[in-house]
Amino acid sequence: MPNPYHPTRHAVAHAATAWWRRRLQPAVRAVTAAATVAIGLALSACGGDDSATTKPSTATAMTAVNAVISCADMAKQDFGKATGLPTTVSSATLSGGNCVLTGTIAGTQNYQVKLPTTGWTQRFMMNGCGGYCGFVGDPRTTNGTMLFGCKPIEQNDVALATTDLGHTAGISSGLWAKDNPSAVIDFAYLGMHKMTLLSKALIKAYYGQQPKKSYYVGCSDGGREGLQVAQRFPEDFDGIVVGAPVIDETATNTFYHAWNIRVNMDPVTGNSIFTTDKKPALIAAVTKACGDEGGLIQDPRTCDGEKILASLLCTGADSSSCLTAAQVGVVRQVWRGPTDETGTLLSPGDMPIGSEGSWSSVTLAGTNPDTGGEGAWASDFPNYLADWGSSTGITYKNMDFTSASYTALTKLSNLWDAHNPDLSRFAARGGKLIIWHGWADSGASPYMALNYWSAVRKQMGTDTASKFMTLYMIPGVGHCNGGINATRTDFLTPMIDWVENGTAPSKVTVNFVSTAQTSAVLNSRPVFPYPSIVKYDGKGNVADESSWVRADVASGVSDTLAWRGLADYAPLKQMWCEPVPGSSIPSCSLK
Repeated sequence: MPNPYHPTRHAVAHAATAWWRRRLQPAVRAVTAAATVAIGLALSACGGDDSATTKPSTATAMTAVNAVISCADMAKQDFGKATGLPTTVSSATLSGGNCVLTGTIAGTQNYQVKLPTTGWTQRFMMNGCGGYCGFVGDPRTTNGTMLFGCKPIEQNDVALATTDLGHTAGISSGLWAKDNPSAVIDFAYLGMHKMTLLSKALIKAYYGQQPKKSYYVGCSDGGREGLQVAQRFPEDFDGIVVGAPVIDETATNTFYHAWNIRVNMDPVTGNSIFTTDKKPALIAAVTKACGDEGGLIQDPRTCDGEKILASLLCTGADSSSCLTAAQVGVVRQVWRGPTDETGTLLSPGDMPIGSEGSWSSVTLAGTNPDTGGEGAWASDFPNYLADWGSSTGITYKNMDFTSASYTALTKLSNLWDAHNPDLSRFAARGGKLIIWHGWADSGASPYMALNYWSAVRKQMGTDTASKFMTLYMIPGVGHCNGGINATRTDFLTPMIDWVENGTAPSKVTVNFVSTAQTSAVLNSRPVFPYPSIVKYDGKGNVADESSWVRADVASGVSDTLAWRGLADYAPLKQMWCEPVPGSSIPSCSLK
């Protein structure tokens, strides 16, 4: 199997040097006068009371409404008009104070909806679906780490829905997409809209009225799905919360994940170069160089990666406390991300400095990558979802990291990728958007969120964008609250308060827990809307959020990471498709 960087070692070395100079030594980087003014204006808005925080009063703000028909009667009605497609309610049962409905849309899209039998507060929330979807999770637990502490959810006041988006499969399986354009379109953008229409019809039938306020919460691909809805169907939700959004789905599930395996594979033996026994030394060096008083990295863009790697280079015998020259090269490549023959990034960054604790053990241990980790995500997507029809025959094993390969594997990027920065229709109807991303995310580059936030502000103007969109960049947090620093953070409560009371989000508490399945809080931190960070007050307990105060991001860092697909962050580039009977190739247009 070819190694992606050995044939072009000189070009890659040159690109690495240039990249570190651009990204990790901001103090010596020239900044244009316009950029300086823009940064200054942005940072001037970061002040205010450090103790200010959103204090929602939303748990009882909406009048409670009870059902007007029995749960059993819900299965006797025809809801096909809601979606314009054959729709079934296959079961309607009472469980846990809810009328639980299951069924299908068009015979392929499965769903579950939970409607409180009493005390419904006229709110509806749709759950996003992670991975490549393919399953119907419990609406109350699908996004549990993002709902913990939200009283309307905990009190069972909200109608909840979830869907498999039109296919049944494992979350990293893409075989279902083979010669199945309808399923691809549903997963890409249409299935969530269909489910939203049906959910509102079910709510109206059960309570005699539509929901007064509708919300969406999703993470990872669920984050991408939420942005697709905001961009394509802005009337569906009043408030959308997206975490760790895989905005650039195509590049992430091809080049990003494949790169992390291939750069770490010895071209002769096929074994891993950087192995798990070297992770503790790398983590310790990164934390020492870049960590704050609590051991978290506020912003990896300010870390000097080359200095860290130089301090780790073995000067004598190889041991677990140092890295060989080859291992240093791997870490550098993973921090930077996939590049083509010209040194241009093929994805918006990769695993950032500070994410090392969550680097895939499969990727690093040299075991079969097909069974999990990076290989699972970079196998079926390039093979079955990067183009219409049967398959491309391309996986992480034979993928080329070239400009030609990028062109071939991103034919459907305007179908998959939620990169339209024109949210004017969503904003005009009063919609609100919260995006959050962990700075230690090893599953989806946090630079995607920053790139999109920057693009919306450029497209719509900073003042206009700030009225409906807020971004949180959270130090130490991995993919969707998981990883080595498991967290539980409630962004839905401030979203509800923003939508219903007009209170813009401010401080949000990030609770660090032992595992994502437990609520026992080990320590907590505040997080403020970007471009704010926090700093230690110098006297309190570092494990207590009260010891951290609001501060400004470092000067000289860029909120936009240049890569080959950045030009697609523009209006009028969305691919809209209709299946053609008897054909595996749909009819598509850009608009």
